[in-house]
Amino acid sequence: MNRIVFLDTSYAIALSAPADQLHEQAVKIAGLIEVEGVSLVTTRAVTLEIGNALSKSRYRHAAIELLNSLEDDPAVEIVPFTEELYERAYQLYGSRADKEWGLTDCVSFIVMQERELGEALTADEHFRQAGFVALLRES
Repeated sequence: MNRIVFLDTSYAIALSAPADQLHEQAVKIAGLIEVEGVSLVTTRAVTLEIGNALSKSRYRHAAIELLNSLEDDPAVEIVPFTEELYERAYQLYGSRADKEWGLTDCVSFIVMQERELGEALTADEHFRQAGFVALLRES
């Protein structure tokens, strides 16, 4: 069984933006993912967040390339953002007022829990708070 890891926005930004402090680490991890044949799961909500985060004209080309590569890569599954997924994420969002988790994070957490994924390509501390391994913080 091959390893499956969740892909989050902070990893995508680090991979696409050479000036990002985590860029070199993200590139190294991307190479390992390819060599090891790791499959990735993300959500439509994360792809929207990537597009929003990289919307400035200087990043737009890199964002389009990245989003196209995610769409075209058979090793990447993009989970649709359904009304049911939104409702479940919103319930989590509302139930954890003690955390500063964004709604997109909650969507990610629901998908990771459903698929029993323990690792995320992210530097986001919120993933660790939710009990997942944040690989950009671990490396």
